[in-house]
Amino acid sequence: MSRPTLLPALAALALAVAGCSRSEAVVAAPAAAPRAAPAAQVAAPGQAPQAAGRPKLVFFMNPNGRPCQMQDQILQAMAAELAGRADLVYLRTTEGADLPRFEQYGIRSLPALVLTDAGGVELRRATPGIQSDAQIRALVGP
Repeated sequence: MSRPTLLPALAALALAVAGCSRSEAVVAAPAAAPRAAPAAQVAAPGQAPQAAGRPKLVFFMNPNGRPCQMQDQILQAMAAELAGRADLVYLRTTEGADLPRFEQYGIRSLPALVLTDAGGVELRRATPGIQSDAQIRALVGP
């Protein structure tokens, strides 16, 4: 395997093996290096992509990891509240097409939540780990 193809594979393996951690803080994204989101929008399971004007709450997850499943339950319980404030976008370690996005946003631990503007530029992110509903509200803002 060549080096360019080995690095994403190793990153995916590290994310899958490392699982998820627990954390409490929400941190602002660095202003100097905004990251662009993917051109195609990925909607939550069973949902159609939403309008293009709202921010996106990007959920980086390993669907097989218990902490990521717990974070998903919290997000699903908040779905109605989040619907008017941000589009929820799922990116999974099990989907090959999603893996470059983990590298693009510098995701090294799971679960991870990143808030982007409608164009995909990172606004802020939560520290990796399970975030409570209050922490998610603080991340998304009013």
